[in-house]
Amino acid sequence: MTDSSAAAELVLAAAAEGDARRLPERLCEALCAALPVDGATLSLLTDTPDRQLLHASGAAAMRLEEIQFEVGEGPCVTAAATGRVVIVADLHGRLTEWPIFGAAARQELREVGSVYAFPMTDGSEEHPVGSIDLLRHEAWEPDEETVRNCARAARAATVALLTAPSALPWNPTPMMDAHWGRTHRAAGMLSQETGVPVAEALARLRADAFVTGRPLPEIAEETLARLHGGRRGGGSADDGRGP
Repeated sequence: MTDSSAAAELVLAAAAEGDARRLPERLCEALCAALPVDGATLSLLTDTPDRQLLHASGAAAMRLEEIQFEVGEGPCVTAAATGRVVIVADLHGRLTEWPIFGAAARQELREVGSVYAFPMTDGSEEHPVGSIDLLRHEAWEPDEETVRNCARAARAATVALLTAPSALPWNPTPMMDAHWGRTHRAAGMLSQETGVPVAEALARLRADAFVTGRPLPEIAEETLARLHGGRRGGGSADDGRGP
């Protein structure tokens, strides 16, 4: 097994290569190569309404993030909110601490057996800036050494992101924007229309998706179309983030 120093070095080496706009993608690839995992995701500000997924390494990783974003709970949400590592060794074998996420994951993520979530910090455990999700196809309880390896590699990925040459030099792909950016804009516009905080507006969109069983991006697009003619673009009153 790759030791913790070597795993971190592989991640940092990947960060130093190529176009900075592909940094999140390269980091996820390096995490999967350096660690005994089958998928990885990077998310910023995971426990706030302004959460942004930077990259998911495959369809299963993407759906893992979608479910957590839709229901507002799950391993990566807890990791970002608390600053602690969250290990779900058997996603299907027993109940998790997140009843809604657990039920959805067992139904929709049959190909995911384990999830390990690590907070992304700027050096202070009290202030995570996001989280890294690692997943395996089969259920597996990692030993302490493996958890240390993962933690150091996750820390290396965090350092690479926070010390990039310019602030967030990458742009979300159209799929990432549809699932996160457009949803945040819909929440911002709904907040303006109803006079409720953006967090509550986002909660209403999530509740609509949960009750109807429809994808959250679909609900968001309908909201944008109704409130603003479905026009795309950012930086104006429809992004919900202020001046």
